[in-house]
Amino acid sequence: MRYYILNFLLLLQFAIFSSPTAHAQGVPAPAVVRQDTPTVAAQDTSVVVGQDSLNVAAPKGDIATTIKYSAKDSMQFEVDRKVVHLYGDAKINYGDMNLEAAYIQINYETNTLTATTLPDSTGKEVGTPVFTQGAETYAAKRIAYNYKTRRGRISEVVTQQGEGYIHSEVVKRNENNEFYGLHNKYTTCNLEHPHFYISAGKIKAIPNDKVMAGPFNLVIGDIPTPLGFLFGLFPTPKTKRASGVIVPSYGENSRGFFLNNGGYYFAWNDYMGTRVTGDIYSLGGWNVEASTDYVKRYSYRGNFRFTYDNFKNDEADVESSRTTDNALSQLPPSQQTFWINWNHSPVTKPGRGSFSASVNAGSQLHQRVNYNGSAQYLSPTFNSHISYQKTIPNSPFSYTIKASQGQSTQTGTMNFVLPDLNFSMSQVSLSELLTDAPATNKWYEKFTLTYNVRASNTVSNVQPARTRSDIPVLESAPADTVPINFNNLQRLWENGQKSAIHTFGIGLGNYKIMRFFNFSPSVNYNETWLDEKYSYRFDPDSQRVDVDTTNFGRVYQYSAGANLSTTIYGTVNFKPGKKVEAIRHLVRPSISYNYRPDFGDERFGFYQRTLTGADPTTNRALYQDLARFRTGAPATGLSSALNFSIDNSIEMKVKAKSDTAGAKSEKISIIDNLRISSGYDFARDSLRLSVFRISLNTKLFKFINMNFNSTVDPYERDINGTTIDEYYFDITKLKLGRITNAGLNLTASLNPEAFRTETTTPDNLPSLEREPFDPLLPQYVDFKIPWTLNLNYSMNYNRTFGLNGQNNLIQTVGLDGSLNITDKWKVTYNATYDISNQNISYANLQIYRDLHCWDMSIGWVPFGQLRGYNLTINARSALLQDLKLTKRSNTGYTY
Repeated sequence: MRYYILNFLLLLQFAIFSSPTAHAQGVPAPAVVRQDTPTVAAQDTSVVVGQDSLNVAAPKGDIATTIKYSAKDSMQFEVDRKVVHLYGDAKINYGDMNLEAAYIQINYETNTLTATTLPDSTGKEVGTPVFTQGAETYAAKRIAYNYKTRRGRISEVVTQQGEGYIHSEVVKRNENNEFYGLHNKYTTCNLEHPHFYISAGKIKAIPNDKVMAGPFNLVIGDIPTPLGFLFGLFPTPKTKRASGVIVPSYGENSRGFFLNNGGYYFAWNDYMGTRVTGDIYSLGGWNVEASTDYVKRYSYRGNFRFTYDNFKNDEADVESSRTTDNALSQLPPSQQTFWINWNHSPVTKPGRGSFSASVNAGSQLHQRVNYNGSAQYLSPTFNSHISYQKTIPNSPFSYTIKASQGQSTQTGTMNFVLPDLNFSMSQVSLSELLTDAPATNKWYEKFTLTYNVRASNTVSNVQPARTRSDIPVLESAPADTVPINFNNLQRLWENGQKSAIHTFGIGLGNYKIMRFFNFSPSVNYNETWLDEKYSYRFDPDSQRVDVDTTNFGRVYQYSAGANLSTTIYGTVNFKPGKKVEAIRHLVRPSISYNYRPDFGDERFGFYQRTLTGADPTTNRALYQDLARFRTGAPATGLSSALNFSIDNSIEMKVKAKSDTAGAKSEKISIIDNLRISSGYDFARDSLRLSVFRISLNTKLFKFINMNFNSTVDPYERDINGTTIDEYYFDITKLKLGRITNAGLNLTASLNPEAFRTETTTPDNLPSLEREPFDPLLPQYVDFKIPWTLNLNYSMNYNRTFGLNGQNNLIQTVGLDGSLNITDKWKVTYNATYDISNQNISYANLQIYRDLHCWDMSIGWVPFGQLRGYNLTINARSALLQDLKLTKRSNTGYTY
């Protein structure tokens, strides 16, 4: 029956296309629709020449949907055999299946599609068949597919499964979209002839799930290796996260031979995964780490990592490995350490609060024993914080709730601020706070107010003794170190310094004086509340100072000031035709005055003078009633200071290089900023003039950045180096004073690409394997820039006075950059030379090799505590990240 239907449809198609009025008259479309007018021969075989495209409607039966096919050269219809031949760039679309090849045959009798290559005029096979179904793509020399049973047989096929490619001699595909391969090569190299592959006789692939192989071995450069196993399992999930075993790496260091970073990855879902790994060492000890990554789209992302290390150092060969050339190179004793890292980053949204966290805390020596870079090893302190911040919508108010912690890896001191509450009000007009009347531009409507209050509790595990050591006394008592554990939590809390600091800023407006001057007066008020207040009394019998403590203390301080500033322009124009058209000098002078009372005066009651000995004239000390607190204490001494500064910038206007009419002139900066500042305190009885501070920054030749700073003392000094109230500077001789310290920094970036155009950083380049001796390794290696060179020079000068006075000069010069020897070889370097001590303080050399589907890196640190080398060769694909070779020098850990 289908035979007659097909013949009828072909004849009906010819009749409809021969009658131009058929569609216009509303005749329904036939089952077979041609896009152009065919030429139909009289015999049973129809030959069509030219670009053809057919849509065969789906009748009831074996064909489930419409078959769309086309060919560039010709089509042949064998009606009696129910076969269609497509020649030249043949294409078939059947549901979610697409097939392209030089030749395709459709057999309606057997429900099969057959695709092969065809030889061209030179005899070369062209038009490789490509079969696509859903997200899966197959390329082969011959493809046979049954569209009814959805089974197929593919010869000499290359298919992609996830990040991997499978080369097979023969592949059979079943109705579940699974396929079985014979004589296979599994690789992540995308070349027709891969650099390496896993050779397996049999492979079964389940798309978007996994690839399973029988006995296999690794082949590199067509050379078989004995590396392999009895079976292989390669996850190829559709999602990026997949659970699986993490194969450990091996090597040797000062803790002996080791297996490193072996464990399991748990992919809970697409947004959260946990990595549990461990290390084990032949000389004793082990390490375990659990790391969880999480993300919520448009809300937050973060990582939490916990590490526990059981460090052992009780073997004789560990003792013998200690070196004596550096006092810091000896290993610490056996101990158990831990470390916690937590980073949480929110996506800020208007009107919503944001929670953030950055936690780096743990045992004192953990980072020294388990360092993975020079920055981590040399860091003396680690800081942590957890905070929640929110701005109240449609109001000037915001608040922050925070907890912070800091610890020293050298002394073991730990400081906590818990809790740390901050509430603030941004600048608002006083008239808006006091009345709802509209603004009328009155002078008092310019008054503004800002407010901030910070309430905190500061806790430290190193605390003074809770007796006389709370205050300055004749003899001091040793500090008390409190171990941090659950038993001491109450003691630590009670010894914390609880305070609330209120800050008010009152702006009195901005005013124009004589059109050119800006005048801005202001008033500041601070008030501090603390949980303790002291009063002192000298006991002549015991010859000591007795202290009485109350549970609440309040102190305050205030000041007033004003600022006067203006801007002065000066321009020198040159004659037309000159290369330099003009030079402009911009000057910004500023003068400010600040007044603050002496809060050490007895009328305020914040400080108390008390006898400390039998002599009432000489043994009288000044104590503050909040001696234990270092923040919030009012300043002593009257201040009536006039501060002044002057900023200068000079730029040049030159003729444009282009001769085009109307081309704009170019501006070149000669001095970005030259600043001179000082002050004069009228309330001092001597040494009223402050030191002069000079700073300069500019850019030379468009690629050299220069920064200079200096401090100049305007006073004379005696033979012992003590400053005396005699001016050294002489305006008539342009002498400001003696230079006490100075610093100069020059940096030059020589990058040919930077001179031509700005470069962008690729976002999708693969990262290289990071090792302990490659702390300067970038996250990616850019093989496009031919070379880069950065030079820097640093000079620091410091002068001391007196009989033993001397001039200290420290100079260093450094360079870093990269060099692309070829498109595949890249060298990066970094070195610093200490001119003062005439030695190389640090040097690092890295060599990278792009091996197409592999990466190779060689790192060498020839000097310093981290000196050594490392060699890493690893597969670039994340799927085979454990396929790597690592070799590094045996360098000991230090503390």
